[in-house]
Amino acid sequence: MQKRTDYNGVTYFYSEGLYPVRHGFSTRLGGLSKPAHTASLNTGFYRGDKDIIVQKNIERFCEALAVDAHTLVVMPQIHSTEVRVVDRTMGGHGIYTPPTFECDALVTDSAGTALGVRVADCVPILLADPGAKVIAAVHAGWRGTVGDIVGKTVRKMCYLGASAEDIHAAIGPHISMANYEVGEEVARAVLEVVGEENLTLRHLRPAGESGKFLCGLGAVNETLLLRAGLRPENIDLSDACTYADAELFYSHRRMGDKRGTMMAVIAI
Repeated sequence: MQKRTDYNGVTYFYSEGLYPVRHGFSTRLGGLSKPAHTASLNTGFYRGDKDIIVQKNIERFCEALAVDAHTLVVMPQIHSTEVRVVDRTMGGHGIYTPPTFECDALVTDSAGTALGVRVADCVPILLADPGAKVIAAVHAGWRGTVGDIVGKTVRKMCYLGASAEDIHAAIGPHISMANYEVGEEVARAVLEVVGEENLTLRHLRPAGESGKFLCGLGAVNETLLLRAGLRPENIDLSDACTYADAELFYSHRRMGDKRGTMMAVIAI
């Protein structure tokens, strides 16, 4: 995965594997937010910025991707496995018009539509079958991950005409395994979804404290994408850690609720 900064100072990550599909994973750099906890490219409402500032931040990020923000569909995320199909008539949903639904993954085959998810440690995943012109954006926290939201999203894409072996996936910056300590409940759920026969130290390993584990959410989602039929060479897994890099990223684990959010966007 590559990092790029545009002329406005908007810094974002992108995957060469998704080319020529327009997409990107934002950082906290290049926006208009002034409070220390949201400076400067906060894309989340109700974080301490005026709505107009958040809208302008989203517009700046979209402009860097050559995407019209008025075609972008976002939604309140609820740590579920709900996947929603949307189309161009919903452009601006959750940005310029109030949201009318909640879910954690969006899929479309409607030309002129962009999809977005917000994150601040959780795993953002962008998917595209360029030939079939079907795209998806996924927000995968631990609950969505162990519920196999990526597998459900791939199946929804295939229902719209995509082929799993032709889908390219970019797993964006997220909290790394080294900084993501979980308890036995999460560890058991990860073991169940990955399967004991497939579990490796990239997915789960004991932490120093008894009953605690380090969890690699990115690696778990990579395994689930492979199980869904994607080719290994079509999956790009970022090694950037949102917790460790305070200059580039907001992090819920590092900052708590007083923080901004990043956004991942993909468009056709």
